[in-house]
Amino acid sequence: MKKSLLLSAVVTSVVCPTLQAQTSVWLPEPGHFTATPAYAYQTFDEFWVGKDKVKLDPYDSIQHTALVSLEYGMCPKTALDLTVGYVWSESEAFNDAHTKQTDDGVADTRFGLRYRLVDEKTAGCPWAPSLALRVGGIIKGSYEENTPWSAGDGASGLETSLLFGKAFGESGFGLYGEFGWRWRANDVPEDLFGSFGVYQSIGIVTVSAGYRGVTGLSGGDIGGTGFGTAYGFPETKEASQNVEAGVGVRDNGGRYYQIFGAKTLAGRNTGDKWVVGASITVDFGGM
Repeated sequence: MKKSLLLSAVVTSVVCPTLQAQTSVWLPEPGHFTATPAYAYQTFDEFWVGKDKVKLDPYDSIQHTALVSLEYGMCPKTALDLTVGYVWSESEAFNDAHTKQTDDGVADTRFGLRYRLVDEKTAGCPWAPSLALRVGGIIKGSYEENTPWSAGDGASGLETSLLFGKAFGESGFGLYGEFGWRWRANDVPEDLFGSFGVYQSIGIVTVSAGYRGVTGLSGGDIGGTGFGTAYGFPETKEASQNVEAGVGVRDNGGRYYQIFGAKTLAGRNTGDKWVVGASITVDFGGM
């Protein structure tokens, strides 16, 4: 596996508590097509109602997510990405009888175009990072969005972000991150989101760890004035701060296998989530 693909796989494979595949500043080579199928298991038994955390134990909410992230290198500075998936959810926590409620459906589909603004390898400065601009769209899924344990907000929209990364020579150490803005229809609040992480490669093994956060820019709280009449769950002001980590191994055929996890540290109108999962990134070569 070439270095740029390895670095992209380190970031792309991680599925965070918002359960969307991530994109990387490191683009596929021109004409190359890569695929990253991933599975994530998510659970929580505590929930922030507004800013107040409520204990739901012993009634867990569980979600299974299967995603496939596809990337194609159009030219040295441009790449396309597409993420599709399916979700299965269940919860006993949010009804008085504590009977099991279930839901499943197509996950939100995300697609985008990335344009590399700066390439650290050709920038002429040893400390210059790689920078890329991504613009993309969201097509809403088919799950039920008006529940506290929903797989998403059930709204299509647009998003844009600035991605960065830096590999420090041949040390195997580097940084990655992203800062962006998201707009969605149906009165879902706009979001600011961002991430920062580090990775270290030793031989065929790469470990990574990072922070990821998202905050809604408007909206009310669950249980607030007008909740259930003027607005519902998709229109609440949702925020979360999460830590994530992954361990990956590349084989002689260029495939990259990763296990990953994430934990919510703080939030608003969201669950205190644990996420574990696995993925594999495959480069199908030039097309």
